[in-house]
Amino acid sequence: MYSVTPGDIPMNEPDPISPDVQRLIHLFSALPDVKFPDVDAPMLHELVAKVKERHQSVSLAEAQLDAARRALEEEQEQLLKKAHRLQAWLTVMAETDEGLRQKLDTMVLPRLRRPVVRVEGPQGETVEVTEAPKKRGRPRKAAPASEALFEDAQPVS
Repeated sequence: MYSVTPGDIPMNEPDPISPDVQRLIHLFSALPDVKFPDVDAPMLHELVAKVKERHQSVSLAEAQLDAARRALEEEQEQLLKKAHRLQAWLTVMAETDEGLRQKLDTMVLPRLRRPVVRVEGPQGETVEVTEAPKKRGRPRKAAPASEALFEDAQPVS
């Protein structure tokens, strides 16, 4: 299982407390003689700390959920690869078994995803790049130097 630590949470997330609320609390804290029955500065600062703590725990839970989703997708893709492989083997077997061939003909598996590679972009952000499929087979022969179909050959005497 993928583990996520608080260090894995992006630090560029917005502050969970709006700037106006922060300014209002700061303004109220600067007035020590002003008191209200249900609102005081220590209680507000405690609530700010609780909101920031809860925001951090939510961010951590979201990061863990994203990691779990990626793990699930990878495992589903592995299962699908094995299912494609199994279908190929059973198709070979079905060449001699008409009943098996008919059953296989009714099954259509989803297509496999292209592999995705995560690389670091120019500004340090992570970018996902889809890999091109690997070329199969023998490399092409080098093109002949001349464009003539046949090389100029000397007549055989």
